[in-house]
Amino acid sequence: MIYVLYLTELLLYLCFSILMGSFVMQLIPDNKKPAIDIHKRWLQLCILGIVFFSLGPVAYLIYMLQEDVGWAVTTQNVFSTFEVGRSWAFTLIFSLFFYVFISLFPVLEKKRYAAVSTVFVAALIFTISWAGHPASIEKVPGFLYHSLHFLAVGIWVGILLMVSWFSTDKRNWLHFLRWFTPVAMICFMVTAVSGFMMMTLIVDLADYTDSWMLNYGQALLIKHIIVVPILIFAFINGFLVKKKLQKDLSFDPKPWVKAESIVLIIIFSVTAFLGQQPPPHGIEIMLKSNGTAPLFDYVYGGIVEPTMHVQFEVTALSILLAILSAAFLVFMLISFVRKTSAVFTFTMSFFLIISLYLSLMLSIQ
Repeated sequence: MIYVLYLTELLLYLCFSILMGSFVMQLIPDNKKPAIDIHKRWLQLCILGIVFFSLGPVAYLIYMLQEDVGWAVTTQNVFSTFEVGRSWAFTLIFSLFFYVFISLFPVLEKKRYAAVSTVFVAALIFTISWAGHPASIEKVPGFLYHSLHFLAVGIWVGILLMVSWFSTDKRNWLHFLRWFTPVAMICFMVTAVSGFMMMTLIVDLADYTDSWMLNYGQALLIKHIIVVPILIFAFINGFLVKKKLQKDLSFDPKPWVKAESIVLIIIFSVTAFLGQQPPPHGIEIMLKSNGTAPLFDYVYGGIVEPTMHVQFEVTALSILLAILSAAFLVFMLISFVRKTSAVFTFTMSFFLIISLYLSLMLSIQ
């Protein structure tokens, strides 16, 4: 069942991104964006998806607790006393109103209705964030950091999904990039700062590398590594593509934006796994009770004691892998300049992630 939770969490992020991206794009003047064709049915399905996919953690909690007092009492207790249950109840209420609203009003035609819809999406993000990991540790700061993180990612990824998968022409791409590039930079900065603040609530910075021995730490490390190719794609799409379009308006930037959106969906997948892992409080105790992360065991290959601390030693192999990751980074940039396909660039980003991960892991003593 835990694998179903990972999938529902990923789909939940996608639903929020599609909704946020579609309504934000409706607020942009037509001459500053490519034509977007998304049917209202997509929006309705995304709202229903938020209801059902956000129910996953609630259903799992009920399933884990029902053995002692039964299904009925457990269900009542979860929805009345647990934040995750009460949060889902509010999510259901907001979603029903939202569904009725977009069904009755032309949200994809009138900007004022799109603006109201954006407020609905933000309200749902706040509701989900109230029951997140950071809020369970430090209620108000955790809620604020999680909400800002979710909003910034939703706007950034949502817009990318709209222009890469739902745009129907190549018009106005240059005008689009002129305003989207600074918006994406702001979203990235908000995401990075709020993400760092959330991490400090969940993981003691002094224990960051030690947390790599746990599933949570492994997911966190991989998520941070994936940021590197995302920045490269952002540079390509924000600056190199803009220069290319200034010289050749017939150039099609969609494959490159699609590649960036896929990498962002991958980081969604890692985040979905991360969100279902216990936070690394008391790493020694967690190692004794749960053992080390299977991926850490496989790559590290050594004996892990609960009292062990992760320490690094530069080796020839770790240096070689670091150089290799730098080479893949350069190949990503060269592939665009040499007019290679976006698929090749995406493949290089995948190799970059693997080589950089192995470089760090294989330098552990």
